[in-house]
Amino acid sequence: MRKNVKAWSQYEAGKEYKRHIGLYENNRTNERFYRGEQWYESEGANLPKPVFNVIKRVIDFLVCSIASSDISIRYTDENLPFVSEADNVLLKEALGVLTRNAAYRWERNGMEAKIYKLLTDAAVSGDGVIYCYWDPDVRGVQGFCGDIVTDIIDNTDLFVSDVNRADIQSQDYIILSGRASVSSLRREAMKYGVSAEDALKIRADSIDNSQLGSAKYKELDGDEEEKATYIIKFWREGGKVVFEKSTRECVLRRVYTECTLYPVAYFNWYSTKNSFHGTSPVTSLIPNQKFINRAYALAMKHMTDTAFSKVVYDKSRIPEWSNGVGEAIAAQGGGNISDAVSVVGVGDMQDGYIELIENAMNVTKELMGATDSALGNIDADNTSAILALQETSRITLERIRAAYYRCIEDMANIWADMMCAYYPTQRLLIYENEGRLEAGTVDFELLKRGLLCARIDVAPLGRYSAVSAQNTLDKLLERGYITPSSYIKRLPSGIIYDREALIEEITDTEKEKGEND
Repeated sequence: MRKNVKAWSQYEAGKEYKRHIGLYENNRTNERFYRGEQWYESEGANLPKPVFNVIKRVIDFLVCSIASSDISIRYTDENLPFVSEADNVLLKEALGVLTRNAAYRWERNGMEAKIYKLLTDAAVSGDGVIYCYWDPDVRGVQGFCGDIVTDIIDNTDLFVSDVNRADIQSQDYIILSGRASVSSLRREAMKYGVSAEDALKIRADSIDNSQLGSAKYKELDGDEEEKATYIIKFWREGGKVVFEKSTRECVLRRVYTECTLYPVAYFNWYSTKNSFHGTSPVTSLIPNQKFINRAYALAMKHMTDTAFSKVVYDKSRIPEWSNGVGEAIAAQGGGNISDAVSVVGVGDMQDGYIELIENAMNVTKELMGATDSALGNIDADNTSAILALQETSRITLERIRAAYYRCIEDMANIWADMMCAYYPTQRLLIYENEGRLEAGTVDFELLKRGLLCARIDVAPLGRYSAVSAQNTLDKLLERGYITPSSYIKRLPSGIIYDREALIEEITDTEKEKGEND
C-alpha cells in the first residue's frame, strides 16, 4: 500500500500553525456574527436577544461595491514584438480566440455567482481562494472528455510551505484538504490502480476541527456514508507541477502534469505583514456589534420591567388587592386610606441612551464606508451629487479591489496554463459572437513557447452610472448621431429583454428603408 507520510506530516504541521494563530476560531466567530448569531451558548442568558446585524449590512455593501464592476479577461504575449511576422499573425489570432473563450468560460462556469462567494469569504475570513482543477469526466465538444472546473474553497483548507510568504506561486509546495464520503474515496482509489484490499482500509475519521462552519457537524451516518479527510499536495519537479491525492491510509493517485502554475489563486482582504493570511474587517466590527445588540437588549429589559405602574399596599390593612374594574376593595382599621395604598410610576430611561446606540450604528457604518448615500438611503434628487458621494466612499476600497483584480488575473493565467497542458491543438474553443456560438482553434504549442499573460479590463457599471449612460445615449439618438440599432447595442445590460432579436428586427427595418429610398 502506497503511503504518503511526508505529505500528511506537512499537513498536520500546517494545521498546528493555524491553530496557533487562531485562524480557525477567528473564522468561525466571524462567520457566526455575519450570519447574525451573536446570542450563542450562554451569552446574555437573562436578557432579550435582539439582533441588529450591522456587520452583514456593511459586509454585503463592501462585497457588492467591489463586485459591481464588469470584468473582461484579455490575453497578451510579451514575446509578440520579438517573433517573426508569420508567428506574429498566428499569435494574435490565437490570443483573440483565447480571450473570447475566456468570456464564454466565465459565463458557462457561473463565475458571477462564484465571485460573490469569493469576495464574501475574503471579507469574513480575510482570504479569498480560487481552486481550478481538471475534471476528466466533463464532456467537451468534438467528443473530447475533460475540462477545467473552477471552485471557491475556504482559506482554512489551504496550506503552504512558508506561511510568512504572501506569494503562492513561489511556495515549495501547497496542500488542499477536504472531506468526502468513504465510498467515493474507495471507488476513486480503485479507479486509479489501488487494490481493493488497500482501498477498503480507507476508513471514516472523526470530525476535522479545521473545517470551517458549524454545518460541518451535520454529516450522514453509516459506514459508506461517513466521511474521511483527504489532502491534495502540489509541488514542482523540473518546473512542472506534480499532483497527489491521498488519505491517511493510502495514496489515491499521483499525476505528473505539464502545468507550470499551482492551480490556486488567492487574495487578502487586508494584507498582514509577514503573513500568508489576511485580516477580515469583521474582526474589528464584532465589539461594536456586541455593544449595539447588548445595549438594545438592556433597553428592552428595562422597558419590559418598568413600562407599567405598580400598586403598593399595606397588607395589614388591605388583605388582598384586586385590579378588577369597579370591584370594591375592603380595608381593615381606621385612618386615611391613602396612607395604605400608593402607585409607583413607570421607570424613566436615561436621556440620550437610544441616541447613543443609533450613533454607534451610524459611526460604525460610516467608518467602513457604508454611508447613507452609498447605501441608497437618501432621496435621489441630485444624481450628480449622489454619484460624487458614492465615488468618494469607494476610494477606501481601491486597495482591496486591486488585490481582487490580481487574483482574477492569476485565475485567468491558470486557465491558460491548464489549456496548454491538457488541450490538444485540434480541440475547438467555443466563444460567443453577437449572440451566436462560434469556435476556433489555437496552436497551443506556439503559446507554450511564448510568455502568456492575462490582463483584466474593468468597466464599472453602477446603478446611477447606468442611468447616466442611458441618458447620454438618448441625447445621441435624438440628435441623429447614432442609429436605433447602435442605440440598442450600447444600452446597459438588463434594460431590454431579448436584445439580439430586437437588434435584428431594427437592422432589417433599416435595410428595407434604405432600399426603398
